[in-house]
Amino acid sequence: MIGFYGGLTASVVILTLLLGAGSHAASPAALGDALWAHGVLGPRLRRSAAVVVPVAEGALGVIGATALLTGHQGVLQAVLAAGAALFGLYAGYTRHVLALGHGGPCGCSGQDLPLSRWVTWRAVALAVLATAGAAVVGAGPVQPHSTVELVTLMLAASACTALLWSLPAAMHEATPAPAAHPPARASAHDPAHTVHRTAEGVPTRWTSPPAL
Repeated sequence: MIGFYGGLTASVVILTLLLGAGSHAASPAALGDALWAHGVLGPRLRRSAAVVVPVAEGALGVIGATALLTGHQGVLQAVLAAGAALFGLYAGYTRHVLALGHGGPCGCSGQDLPLSRWVTWRAVALAVLATAGAAVVGAGPVQPHSTVELVTLMLAASACTALLWSLPAAMHEATPAPAAHPPARASAHDPAHTVHRTAEGVPTRWTSPPAL
């Protein structure tokens, strides 16, 4: 087994890749719809990206998990380097879309979560983690882990992955839209007037569903 810190960074990156692939598999149209809403890529590139990205995430996640469990440091280092490039591509793309002032969903899950700077920061953090993990895995010697260390590693990796994955959703707020005239008393609590906003305060085209 690789060292604890190498295992932790590698586990976070691999779990995130598998989560991304699973989310795209659960909502196959979400990524394609998001790329269309961003208005940056042409039709052919949109169709290709909607297929290549989930496949790349799934393949890297499976290969990385296998290499991590079997202790193949060379394969794991290559997977982490590829993951760093993939997350760096995500960061650059989302930053470009936001700089153009385009909106739309992030396309990273089945939720109607709008694209925001937190999606970009999450991708940057994952790219840094993958780069650091590749360096640690390549430099560190193979070390056995006790049962306690393995349990600690799994718990820490799961917690870090959950925090990073939920960051954009946690920082997304739904704020009431300003009304030009005082609302009528009967519609004061109408949920249809709730507008979702990004972290920058930009309203999106999604409205809150009726309260059940």
